[in-house]
Amino acid sequence: MKLSEMFPDGEFSEPASEANFSEVEEALSAKIPDQLKELLLETDGFREGTGNAKYLFSLTDEDFIGSILSVTKFMWSNETLPDLTPFIFFGSSCGDNLWGVRINEPHDVIAYHQNMEDEYEMIGNDIYSVFQEDYKIYDEL
Repeated sequence: MKLSEMFPDGEFSEPASEANFSEVEEALSAKIPDQLKELLLETDGFREGTGNAKYLFSLTDEDFIGSILSVTKFMWSNETLPDLTPFIFFGSSCGDNLWGVRINEPHDVIAYHQNMEDEYEMIGNDIYSVFQEDYKIYDEL
């Protein structure tokens, strides 16, 4: 299923280019997991339409939140955080958790918030499902 079908009121960017992938993979010395790459080939970033959460960052285009490249580099270099180098950070939830996907298999998806201090939470292994579960929170409000 396409993101635009899952989130018809979402705000979507144009797809990422192969040059964008090469730039980020070289800068991080890591391969972007296939499930994240598939999403980025559909759109290089999007916000869901109800709460405006930035579910998918752009690979390199910066806004006030950042990009996959800048947020991941920050999370990797912040010495006050747990070791987050196994993860590429790709988006944020409606509750302001940052989402990351494990670079190597299994491609677990985690949530991290500054209030978690030296821990993070495993929330799944499928980014689409993570988006859907987070979006259900709006139905509960």
